[in-house]
Amino acid sequence: MPKHFSEPDSPAPRRRRRATGEDRVFDNGYDPRQDFADSEYGQGTYGQDAYGQDQYRDQAATRGQGAGYGQGNGARRGSYTQTPYVQPPYAQDPYAKGGHGQQQDPYAESNYVEQEAPGAYEPSPYTDDEPRRGRGASSPRRQGKQKRRWPVALAAVLVVAVVGIGAYLFFNPPFYKVSVNGTEQTIEAGTIVQGIVDKGLATPTAGNLIAVDGSVAQQGGGTAFTATVNGADAQGDQKLSAGDQVQIDNGQDVDEDFTETTETIPHGESGTDYSTLASYYNGAIHVYSSGEDGEKTVKTGNVSGKTVEEVTKQPTDAGYSSYNANVGDDKVLALTFDDGPWPNQTAEVLDILKENGAHATFFQIGNQVAENAEVEKRIVAEGNQVASHTWDHAAGSGQGVNMTYMSADEQRAEMEKGFKAIEDTLGTSIEHVMRAPGGNYYGSLIDNLKDIVDVEVGWDVDTEDWRRPGAAAIEQAILSAKPGDVVLMHDGGGDRSQTIEGLRNALPKLVQEGYKFVTIDQLMAYGK
Repeated sequence: MPKHFSEPDSPAPRRRRRATGEDRVFDNGYDPRQDFADSEYGQGTYGQDAYGQDQYRDQAATRGQGAGYGQGNGARRGSYTQTPYVQPPYAQDPYAKGGHGQQQDPYAESNYVEQEAPGAYEPSPYTDDEPRRGRGASSPRRQGKQKRRWPVALAAVLVVAVVGIGAYLFFNPPFYKVSVNGTEQTIEAGTIVQGIVDKGLATPTAGNLIAVDGSVAQQGGGTAFTATVNGADAQGDQKLSAGDQVQIDNGQDVDEDFTETTETIPHGESGTDYSTLASYYNGAIHVYSSGEDGEKTVKTGNVSGKTVEEVTKQPTDAGYSSYNANVGDDKVLALTFDDGPWPNQTAEVLDILKENGAHATFFQIGNQVAENAEVEKRIVAEGNQVASHTWDHAAGSGQGVNMTYMSADEQRAEMEKGFKAIEDTLGTSIEHVMRAPGGNYYGSLIDNLKDIVDVEVGWDVDTEDWRRPGAAAIEQAILSAKPGDVVLMHDGGGDRSQTIEGLRNALPKLVQEGYKFVTIDQLMAYGK
């Protein structure tokens, strides 16, 4: 705004001054509008265009005419009316000072009342960046309404935000309760099982790391804890949910890792004197061998550095050996049956074995196998072992009881025919394990059969069931066996009903005592 005018005090007086023509009147009474009306400009020589705009304003200014201009009353309505300023006709020096006697500067501030003439330029209360009142702009009343609306909108936004946050927290609570070992605990959302222990809500004791020899290699080196969530096994990284039932117990012991190597056990060269029957009863297992090395595994703990050895194959000394299996603390027995197979009696024995989870070894008469092929195959199918009891129980020159009475050829034929009968019936080869009739296995017989017979098996407990002493006596004989013993019974060669009854009564009792029943091959795996 030019310095000649002061800011209007309010819109109402300003509108009144425009309407009454009070604006642009000098203090000395001079009214430039009258001079303008009498001038050639006022007479229309230089008219205005359709918008109230002085067409020659700029030209008059250029020619030194000093014409003024301003905006008309229609400024706020989008149209302009131009009121040019005209130099007074008596002014000689427009910049001279004084009254009528002295030419005055028409632009001096003292000549102007702080008013605006009608149609004069009215300063806008809006900045260039603000919309002006008129078409397309907000009126003060509308602006007032808009100002009153924003608190309502803000309140609505806040309500929506609060409801949204409340709903989120309802479905995703930052804290919730779980049960830890029967005690209710409050935990943060996202807590895992390991976090329960880390926060001290449960204090389990870690298990130990166990060395290869069974000692403790590292205290607390086992699992940190064991855990279940709602009854199911859980790992430490499992996330917990509200209401979970968490049970955390002590950790478990863990065996240390180890390095395993295999080593050879050299066989011995010494043997037992087998020239007389006395050597037969030194042990139930009789082996003649040229010698065979054994094997053992050596385990070395990666943490403890300790070593343990385990024999996986026993060495066989060169020569004749008579021994009992070294079963250690294992409660195992080897049940054996001679003179079969018989169709009905052998089948009943198999039924009793199966009922008690037991296995046995059947020493069979070769000339009886083919006619009882069905039961023969059942013996093998149910996990039992078949072996030879000669071809015909040393009949003929052997007098049915002693192969040492037979010639060398008869001895060999007796064994070869016996093994062949079994293998032909089964359609497969078997280990050449045999039991000599009457236990007569010594002297030259051993030398003569050493390339045919791998193992000859005697006994530790003779139930003497062949005498038919009664089921109770047979039962007591079976119950007298000790771990690693070989028990002798019969499933053929006559009526074996007492044997069957005694076996039926004895086996459940031995099972209750913790005994297991193995084949001869399984027993020999224990070694000497």
